[in-house]
Amino acid sequence: MNIPGSVPTRIGFEKVSFGFGETLIFDRLSLELGMENPVVILGPSGCGKTTLLRLGAGLLLPWSGDIAYIPGDAPVVCSVVFQEPRLLPWFTVLENVLIPLKAGFSRTHAEARARHFLELVSLQDKAGVYPEELSGGQRQRVSIARAFAYPAQFLFMDEPFQSLDIPLRIELMEMTLGLLKAEPRLCIAVTHDPREALVLGQRIIILRKPPGGICFDETIRLSPEDRQYASAAQSHWEQRILKVLQAGSG
Repeated sequence: MNIPGSVPTRIGFEKVSFGFGETLIFDRLSLELGMENPVVILGPSGCGKTTLLRLGAGLLLPWSGDIAYIPGDAPVVCSVVFQEPRLLPWFTVLENVLIPLKAGFSRTHAEARARHFLELVSLQDKAGVYPEELSGGQRQRVSIARAFAYPAQFLFMDEPFQSLDIPLRIELMEMTLGLLKAEPRLCIAVTHDPREALVLGQRIIILRKPPGGICFDETIRLSPEDRQYASAAQSHWEQRILKVLQAGSG
């Protein structure tokens, strides 16, 4: 199994329509993701943020239209970090990180890789404990380590920091950005928090209430200092994003 490299990877949505029952969420949506990384998706409740994420990850199939993965000459491999850590309570921390590695690696290589990523998220000393012995932030660190340990071209994150307090959110976002440098892959994240989006995202997309599609799509070029939580530059963008969110909720 190949480890992801720095080759650009993209997802193209071409005239994609999808809904639930009689409710249409997306109507012929066209979008390409991957030129900027990470991509963060914002929008009002019910606008289709998580639905778009799941379509991209192949967890849902569109009613019509196409979703293409570029380059298309290799099997598509995705990792997902959910809102909840989704760890198996009867497995240790190390065993949870090993779960997706068992099919593609030898036991020795898989364990070395799992321990490496536990070290990157500062949990190397927790390898032998069970999830119930960890704090909420530590459990989410394990789920992020598991997602990065698995060699994937795409990483989908569905509001993985929403239940954490602000200092821990910032810490985990900075950790995630560091992991993306160490193991490059296209990261697409969903959040409801504009500040979080500005810390994490290079490109920010805002969805309207369905089936409204995209109402904001900007590449945000901030310096590392300006990406600090609640910096002056970030606050400027936050006000702009909040206005778009308010307009898109109507």
